[in-house]
Amino acid sequence: LTTYEQLFDAWVTQMKTIFTIFVRPVNRARILAPKLTPRPFLSAISERSVESGLDVLEPSISRGNAWITAFTWVENADSLAAVKKLVFEEKKYTMAELKEALANNWEGREEMRLDFVRNAPKWGND
Repeated sequence: LTTYEQLFDAWVTQMKTIFTIFVRPVNRARILAPKLTPRPFLSAISERSVESGLDVLEPSISRGNAWITAFTWVENADSLAAVKKLVFEEKKYTMAELKEALANNWEGREEMRLDFVRNAPKWGND
């Protein structure tokens, strides 16, 4: 990857794959959950369940798949912003250096890790 745009496009491709892998089984499970693993006690304290008389896991009264947390958006945004700034804008590090540091869990690259943590923009902190 030689540009931020290429990195972002690769990220979009990965997100589409992850959504495909995770969302389909979750949707199937959401349909089966009220029948196979009802939550009567949780339903008793859920306003929507009490009003509807349905189990808290019933998809028709839930708010969708917001509970899929295999990844979080904030970390994605922070990571992309850090790479954009430190690799592509400031050219302080190369993608090869970053990939090597990540592959080695930052071992021997503590200063670099701290640079990404402390000196890169964070989502919502503009």
